[in-house]
Amino acid sequence: MPPTAELFTLRDRWQRVEREGHRPLLRVALLASYTVDPLVPYLGLALHDAGLPATLRVGPFNQVVQQCLATDGFLATARPDVLVVAARPEEAGDPGPAGAGWAEELLAGAEAALAAARRHGALLVYVLPAVPAARPYGAGDAAYAGGVAAAATAARERLRERLAGDPWVLLVDAEEAVRAVGGRRAYHPALFRFAKVPYTEEVFARLGADTGRLLRSWYGAGCRVLVLDGDGLADTGRAGWTELLPVLRELRDTGLRVALHAGGPRCWATVAADCPELLGLLDGWVTDDRPLAAQLTEIAADLDAVPAQLAVVGTGPVEADGTGRWRTVALGADPRAWAGELATAGLTDRAPTRRWSGAPGRRGPDGAEPAGLSLDDFVASLDVRVEYRPVEPAEVAELAELVARAHDFALGPAPGADALATRAAGLLAVRVRDRLGDYGTAGLLGVDRAGDRWTVDVFSLSCPVLGKDVETRALREVTRRAAEAGVGEVLVRWADTGRNGAAVRFLATLDAATPDPAVRFRAVRAGSPDDPVPSTPGRSTVGASR
Repeated sequence: MPPTAELFTLRDRWQRVEREGHRPLLRVALLASYTVDPLVPYLGLALHDAGLPATLRVGPFNQVVQQCLATDGFLATARPDVLVVAARPEEAGDPGPAGAGWAEELLAGAEAALAAARRHGALLVYVLPAVPAARPYGAGDAAYAGGVAAAATAARERLRERLAGDPWVLLVDAEEAVRAVGGRRAYHPALFRFAKVPYTEEVFARLGADTGRLLRSWYGAGCRVLVLDGDGLADTGRAGWTELLPVLRELRDTGLRVALHAGGPRCWATVAADCPELLGLLDGWVTDDRPLAAQLTEIAADLDAVPAQLAVVGTGPVEADGTGRWRTVALGADPRAWAGELATAGLTDRAPTRRWSGAPGRRGPDGAEPAGLSLDDFVASLDVRVEYRPVEPAEVAELAELVARAHDFALGPAPGADALATRAAGLLAVRVRDRLGDYGTAGLLGVDRAGDRWTVDVFSLSCPVLGKDVETRALREVTRRAAEAGVGEVLVRWADTGRNGAAVRFLATLDAATPDPAVRFRAVRAGSPDDPVPSTPGRSTVGASR
């Protein structure tokens, strides 16, 4: 089956799993410097198959530090048992000498993620970034100490050094996923330009599988016993056993135990005749006519394991178990490929050994909350620059698309281009820059300047600039202009869209945005008794509350 068809099958299966509504055992939150939503079906399915059904929630992209340092917002709502964080050097600004700039930015995000994991009592899964594909120096990059490969490698190892020793952190490597897929098939430049999705589905599938395998091991469901399906394997004769023996010895040397199950004594006689060397590798066996579940339960008990730590290996269809009580590895038709298939099946996955016990380190072993970067410190360090300019009629359509995509921070349903065009004179485009980059036009303000009260009913910001104090600055700018015009009140009207929680939470702190006590500043829900604006069709782009 082509890779595309296989991935479609996995995504379709995940949709069915979601519809079945299994009771979740884990809450997983994902934060990334890019759009990480494509990872959800593959990670969700990997956890489901491991017997760890989970709810997965994705936070706003490119807000890793802000969301991790905030005491409210996404993580407070998600209440994660597992926090997955992924950041790329490409979003970390200037690499600096020998990658120091990238390392500093990525380490700041990692420290914030550690603080968030401690605060929420969550296991942190940090995705080490892949080495960027861009090579400004071309073939000379490898010989340049400040090149992309050298800078990214230095930053990656700084991250590994900081995180690998923490007992409540697991590391997954995006570079391994990119290598496994191949550079030409790993990246999706067009989709990144449109939706900030940098990788193809194949990379996300590999990341999801790797993360799921690691979490399976962490939660005690890693493979401890390899159970050979004797009936199927015996039919291949000595040729099949000969191919298996070397890799079985290697797996056993890693601490894996080997057992055999079959439907009757005939298999035992066949194995003894065709491959007597195998008998010396077996730690246990069951050869009777009982159901597979009963056989595996006995093997697990004899070898001091539980069924979830068993992997049944055979040819053709192997009886699977949808509850995660055991896993299966189906070998292909060619015995010569079996060694490689077993070696890459993840049977030797091991989670890091914990250095201390107890709940995920909300506090360190000395009982103290580790000091770290505050959200205010981080925002101040960004050197955020915000500019405002009138909107030209020719750019209304482009800005309407920006507003339509700003689901998290919007005052209400997105107005269309035609609605915005009729009020272009009252629109302000918001441009944002900081030391990490220039985000261009990242927001739009719409102000109805009628009478002695200005009404803000369009206020949308794109995700990359949220949590950088742009929200407060923008409303302060409206208030400043209102004061200069002698206006006594600024009203912000909003409606609940079901997705604009970030904007609604911000409006609850609206008083902090008021720089001039002479201007009354308040937020009201559209259509509520406190709303002084008549609910006349076409009067406001916010619309009636839902």
